[in-house]
Amino acid sequence: MTPRSREFHPSLSTTLSLVVCALLLFMAGITWLVVPLLAGIGQSSGQTREQHMPEILNHQRHALKIEKISSYLNTVYWAQNADMERRARLQAQVLIQSFMLEDRSPLATATADSLETIKRLIEIRSQQREQMDRVGRLLAELASADSPVRSLGQGGAAPLLPLPPLTDIRWPRLAPMLEALRQALPATGDSEPHRQWLDALARHLREVSALNTRADELMNTGQQQLQQIANYLTTDAALRVQQLAENIARDAGAATRYTYLLIGVITLLTLLLFAALHYFVLRPLQASVQALRAIEQDKNDHVQLPPVLFSELDTICRAVEDYSAMTRKLWQANDELHQLSQKDGLTGLANRRHFDLALREALNRVRRHHGTLALLMLDIDHFKQLNDGFGHLNGDECLKALARILKGYGQRSGELAARYGGEEFALILTDLNRQQLIRLCEQIRQEVARLLLPQAEPGPPMRFTVSIGAALLPAAELGQETELLMLADKALYQAKQGGRNRVVIGERELPRLEEPRSALG
Repeated sequence: MTPRSREFHPSLSTTLSLVVCALLLFMAGITWLVVPLLAGIGQSSGQTREQHMPEILNHQRHALKIEKISSYLNTVYWAQNADMERRARLQAQVLIQSFMLEDRSPLATATADSLETIKRLIEIRSQQREQMDRVGRLLAELASADSPVRSLGQGGAAPLLPLPPLTDIRWPRLAPMLEALRQALPATGDSEPHRQWLDALARHLREVSALNTRADELMNTGQQQLQQIANYLTTDAALRVQQLAENIARDAGAATRYTYLLIGVITLLTLLLFAALHYFVLRPLQASVQALRAIEQDKNDHVQLPPVLFSELDTICRAVEDYSAMTRKLWQANDELHQLSQKDGLTGLANRRHFDLALREALNRVRRHHGTLALLMLDIDHFKQLNDGFGHLNGDECLKALARILKGYGQRSGELAARYGGEEFALILTDLNRQQLIRLCEQIRQEVARLLLPQAEPGPPMRFTVSIGAALLPAAELGQETELLMLADKALYQAKQGGRNRVVIGERELPRLEEPRSALG
């Protein structure tokens, strides 16, 4: 790793201390200028507090009361039950009586009118609910089992006449719906009672709609009354506030300018401080965190962080880069150790440990995908005689030559060529049928038989043959991996006993396998 250049890196703590000290000095200077002006404003405020503030606060309380009375009026107008209306009326009455206790006859009279408006609204809503009770009974009779208009509901569950909330009932919108119900009645004498019910329903709904119109008028009247009271209070309070503002404005001008200056400088310094903090502190820290995450995700990645200003952050970045280099070296070493633990040192094929794991994984994969799994066991014929006749170095060359051939047959996912032990080799293959397996085994056997290997010392080239035992099972018949191994090993033993340099396909000794074997033959 290339070391960082020895540049000047100020301390972060020292830099922050200097910035804070400069800011405190500036604020002290502004305070020295502003405090006398604020003292003069305080004296003026004390004079006006005893004269104007009580009256302004009283106007504010009255305005809040008027606002609450207006909300109670809205509650009574939009309420859907009598209990809510009654509570709103009582609360409004308490507020209105507080106006009557004060020596303000215009306010008392205006608010008393608002209370009367609320009471009349409650009476209208009570009359509407009585009418709606009659409407509900009529709709229930029209929807009875023997009514000819019962089939007009949607699916039998929807109401014949869907009614909006009480405040939204308007006759112009409901009249076409009632007329449609009337037209739907058959022109027979049996429908006359239902026509009378529809007429009564129309009368009640027209009455509710007319009451809604009266309620709208009362609502508008009450809102106008309360708005006039609020305007009166607001105007009176505004005049008094204007007088108070004019008294304070003279002394506040200079203080305002200094305050704006202080706010502007503090805002500018804050923005600059945040920008510097982001660029010189947060950005290096974020880069370090991202580098650590990159090391965690890709341990073989080399991390190079940008240069930083402060010495503390420079130390952190150096540590992250050193950690990245160390992690990369450890990962490479672990990867090499893992590869070595999975390979045979002589042939470069998978070793017995890797073969056992791969066979188990291939078995599980074939079961999931409902394929077939084949296992080939290969043994070099008369290998001991090769070693005795040509020497162990030449025998090792025979093992390497066979490994090079097998390596070309285990390239697909889930397939593996391995040295099983000594002069025995194994090959895991997937998704083959019996005929393909036989052709592939014969191809391997013939390819080995054609090899001509030069000796390490002058002499005739070496030739050798292999015996192959293979087993093939579909996913439905796969048991443990030992069963497939036993079938392939038994077939290899039969190939040896049958004269060597041959291929034998192992078969299960079960009756249910006879029919597919004859079909393949």
